[in-house]
Amino acid sequence: MPVSSPNLTTITWRTRDLPLEPVGVAASGAAAIAMARRLLDASDETLAALTGVSGDGFLIVLGPADQLPWADGVVYLGRDPSAAALFTPTTHIPSVPLALLAGALALRHPEVKPPLALVPNWPALVSFASARAIARETLAEWRRTEETR
Repeated sequence: MPVSSPNLTTITWRTRDLPLEPVGVAASGAAAIAMARRLLDASDETLAALTGVSGDGFLIVLGPADQLPWADGVVYLGRDPSAAALFTPTTHIPSVPLALLAGALALRHPEVKPPLALVPNWPALVSFASARAIARETLAEWRRTEETR
């Protein structure tokens, strides 16, 4: 469930010294459509290892790092031990301490159930509380809808 979150303070992102282990991948726009195509080409066994959430213009997939799809423009997500309920890019860290940021987001948006994805340059938070197994037919329908936007 995406929720707009106007900044109370400016958050900037810097490169992490050590990347996080990928546990998810996020994409929007053309990258999301390309990622959906990759997933539709994947085996049933691969899809069975993944869960995901989608919405208007975005797709986020969770699962083992070696099963996550790649497409140009995706952002791989990881979990920092200091804020395990907040998924952030594996290669970047926000200027605000993650534990503080996770707490502030929970207070500001109590209606959005964790875990949450926070992706730079996305206009909204995304909750994984409703993540479910990826059904090939549902994904194909989502892709068709997005391609006609």
